Amino acid sequence: MSAPEDVRQRMARLTELVRDLGRRYHEEDRPAVPDEEYDALVAELQRLEAQHPQWADSESPTTLVGGRKAPGLAAVHFERPVLSLNNVRSFEELAEFDGRMRQAVGVEPAYVGELKIDGLSVIVTYEGGRLVRAATRGDGATGEDVTENVRTIEDVPEQLREAVNIEVRGEVYLRRSTFARLNAEREEKGELLLANPRNAAAGSLRQLDPAITRARSLSAFFYEIRAADALPLTQAGALERLRGLGLPVEPHWTVCQGLPALTDFVNNWETARHELDYVTDGLVVKLNDLEATRRMGSTQKAPRAQVAYKYAAEVGVTRVVGISLSVGRTGSVTPTADLEPVLLQGTTVTRASLHNADILASLDVRVGDTVEVRKAGEVIPEVVRVLPELRTGGEVRFRYPTVCPECGSVLAREPDEVAWRCPNRFGCPAQRREALIHFGSRGAMDIEGLGEKTVDALLEAGRVKSPADLYRLRVEDLRGLPRFGPVLAENLVRAIESSRERPLSRLLTALNIRYVGEKAAVVLARHFENLGRLREASVEELAEVPGIGPVVAESVHRFFGTAEERELVNALAAAGVNMVEPLVGEVSGPFSGDTVVITGKLFSISRSEAEALVQSLGGRVASSVSTRTTLVVAGEDAGSKLARARELGVAIIDEEEFRRRAANGRMS
Repeated sequence: MSAPEDVRQRMARLTELVRDLGRRYHEEDRPAVPDEEYDALVAELQRLEAQHPQWADSESPTTLVGGRKAPGLAAVHFERPVLSLNNVRSFEELAEFDGRMRQAVGVEPAYVGELKIDGLSVIVTYEGGRLVRAATRGDGATGEDVTENVRTIEDVPEQLREAVNIEVRGEVYLRRSTFARLNAEREEKGELLLANPRNAAAGSLRQLDPAITRARSLSAFFYEIRAADALPLTQAGALERLRGLGLPVEPHWTVCQGLPALTDFVNNWETARHELDYVTDGLVVKLNDLEATRRMGSTQKAPRAQVAYKYAAEVGVTRVVGISLSVGRTGSVTPTADLEPVLLQGTTVTRASLHNADILASLDVRVGDTVEVRKAGEVIPEVVRVLPELRTGGEVRFRYPTVCPECGSVLAREPDEVAWRCPNRFGCPAQRREALIHFGSRGAMDIEGLGEKTVDALLEAGRVKSPADLYRLRVEDLRGLPRFGPVLAENLVRAIESSRERPLSRLLTALNIRYVGEKAAVVLARHFENLGRLREASVEELAEVPGIGPVVAESVHRFFGTAEERELVNALAAAGVNMVEPLVGEVSGPFSGDTVVITGKLFSISRSEAEALVQSLGGRVASSVSTRTTLVVAGEDAGSKLARARELGVAIIDEEEFRRRAANGRMS
């Protein structure tokens, strides 16, 4: 095979590889390789295409921005392309960029340096100061309509401070703290962990159900005015204008006069960025003069007067001194590598997650191994890979236990899960401890002062065994315990007493029912209104509740069918803990007072989106037609539910009438 033919085949292989990796990253939100490796492949392909343009694919991924539209989301076509950025990775490349800018503007350029937030790009349109549309970047020409999802983000105002017509661009992201919380919850449930905050944010924003997006607690920053009645002259002016309108702007941007100031900006943030509660994957350097930026134009993919400065990924090398196991509140047994201390992103790391038995086995981590460690999404320390070439022969394989390290019960794993679990829910001391801590946590019964150390003291003294025991505590029961003076004892008893009045949804969260987080707890509590009705519900009745589904339904039914769980709930009821969900204040709208059933196939909106729309406009959604149903929305091929509605004389409307009513409600 000739050398030119070798190059041609390499280009073809690279084209397919980069296209596949880009699809996984942009469209499926599940990156297959680190950003650095992906960028290196793209750079190699770009270099070969520049040298051999005759062999370049006419639809090469190097010319594309982002990914294709996801199925289920409406398309949004942009009048002006939404571009990406070219990357620079060294001060030499940054100096080359500065040289091009000097040549273009004829003087020492002023730049704006901004932190590059690792999230999903969105384009939001305001008319008369009111939010009318939000879309993802998509492939740069066509994005996805995520208007209702963006409305759930508290950072994004529904109404600007001025009644202007403007199109702005920003980044939707997930805070480090939120990402860590979501992954801790998923690990407890035995679910696959979210890869990193960026992909978690992207997946959350592209949900078909806005309620799921709302539950993920997304945030946003804005940084570009794409269209307006009067465009700003500088990038600094644009950022000030965005902030003045009430849009959130990342506050650490800086005007840098010339390359030396720009270099200082890059150096300053190399380590300081790790102290923020949001992940950055570098910096963005923009020519401050926006008129000069417009004159210079862009390539097919990126503006010529802006670049992204990418920092090198920080990976630490250290040695595994042990592998320990922890038992969570749902019984999941999680392995963790104990490490010789290593400095990583400004903090000393001594432990790193191995996630589960399957990952531990695939990495083949042994005690004594030298390993690479990094922070997943710059948040959670994890072992990336073993360096087998540094093995001495003295390393010890870790044998995953068959019994619980805390109570000795035989571990079990369900077929569709990755986690091994201890089934001894009430007898395992680790589960008892974690369940008590969870019961008093802020999202559950919110008992101030019932933290880890307090729970440990109560357990060690034998004062409590289950959450119901908390409500029998008196101040005199706490005297003499470590850390408990008179004031702390009185405060804890008072906090426990006030928690009796928490709504049913908080209690359901606190009961530690598998798969029932805060969102599912609210849905169940509002649907059944009191614990008695919920306890008596069948699996089928539970599964019909919108947003619950068969897995959660089976878990809830199994929970209330267990003798120990019934005993716990009865004890809590006897202690005076509230078992009722208060009625939510009515929302005025075209469906106020209606109990609505949606059946059949809808074309302009998904079922979950339609249900959320009904609820936002004052209605209540039901899954089956009964005498309490007041309205049925019948799509194409509506079956037995439509027949039942006719039998009962329930009002029936089609999809077009539903959209008309909903639109009138939104305009009122």
